[in-house]
Amino acid sequence: MPDGVNRSERDRVRAAAIEYPAYGWGVLPGSVWNGRRYTLGHTPTLVDGLAPAMLSGRTLRIAREVWSWWSVAPYAVLARAGEDFDVLTAPAELVTVALELPGSVVRTCPVMLAPDRTSARLVVRRGSRLRWELHGVRGVTLLPVGALVALPPTVTAEGEWSWWVDPSDAHGPGLAGAVQRALRAAAHGMRTDGRC
Repeated sequence: MPDGVNRSERDRVRAAAIEYPAYGWGVLPGSVWNGRRYTLGHTPTLVDGLAPAMLSGRTLRIAREVWSWWSVAPYAVLARAGEDFDVLTAPAELVTVALELPGSVVRTCPVMLAPDRTSARLVVRRGSRLRWELHGVRGVTLLPVGALVALPPTVTAEGEWSWWVDPSDAHGPGLAGAVQRALRAAAHGMRTDGRC
């Protein structure tokens, strides 16, 4: 096992990796942060940042294959934006307000919380575009198609990613338009009550 990874952490990462294909999400075994640097996970080979551990970069969708890969090493659990879902990023403060809105669709959308708790990633349906109303809202972006996304409980140099709204509590990737309208309403509310 790579430095800094104990058996319970390895089991937790493997269990999460196996769960994602049940949601229809393909995963990639990725480089591992061992507390000092990124390695390929099963070897001490150094890499720069998050990267697929397989040369082919093939996405895994079958539980048996996922089990096999994560049994070798506690790889990072990665996905590609635009493959099974798109990813909106937003400041955590904005997402907090959006989650508090009456009837908010954000509560039915999987939401990841960054390790430093200052930003979040909202999982929305593929084929999304950033609405023009959000172009002026600081910190709201749509990850480009193909961008690697660390899925919880992946540990990165910044710390461990976690679920704010777990996929098991959501209704699948959110409707991008509805989620973005909620973020826009939250941003407008923050400006009118003086919080931003």
